[in-house]
Amino acid sequence: MTVHHYIGSPYELPTGSFGIKEKLVTLSEVSSFNRNPKKEKLITIYEKEEDAYGISINYLTDGYSDIKHVFTLSYIYELSCDVHPKSMRELFTYIEEHLIEGCHIELYSCLDGDEAEEKDSSLDTSINLKTLYFGKHYKLDKKKYIYELGEVFTFEDKQFVVVVK
Repeated sequence: MTVHHYIGSPYELPTGSFGIKEKLVTLSEVSSFNRNPKKEKLITIYEKEEDAYGISINYLTDGYSDIKHVFTLSYIYELSCDVHPKSMRELFTYIEEHLIEGCHIELYSCLDGDEAEEKDSSLDTSINLKTLYFGKHYKLDKKKYIYELGEVFTFEDKQFVVVVK
């Protein structure tokens, strides 16, 4: 089944793709196989595998508005984020860059079709970017906390995460 991720904020957030390093080139630039050179086809390439990973933040689609009951914040967005350390690093870089000190952002994941169901409160956790704590017991390193979060954080079904700054 498909897992959907969401991000909630007390204010509007920038939408779009973040951290993905793609390049559009013509097919003939990367392959000698081109049946019709007059109709150059553009393709997306990535120089390294990690360049394909990042996040996308999009306005909430009408069919997923049932998710609003989970959040305490006004602005809710769909979050596309692969389960890959680079995507997680990009997510926390985005949050670090856009979260105003003294505010918080909420993250939530659930299976497609489960948007109206209740969250699993036993999975609730927090990440404090000011004190550098993930949960109550995991202290993040001041110099590499974004990297650490990329390595240790993963989304759980029906998990609610509060990120504070």
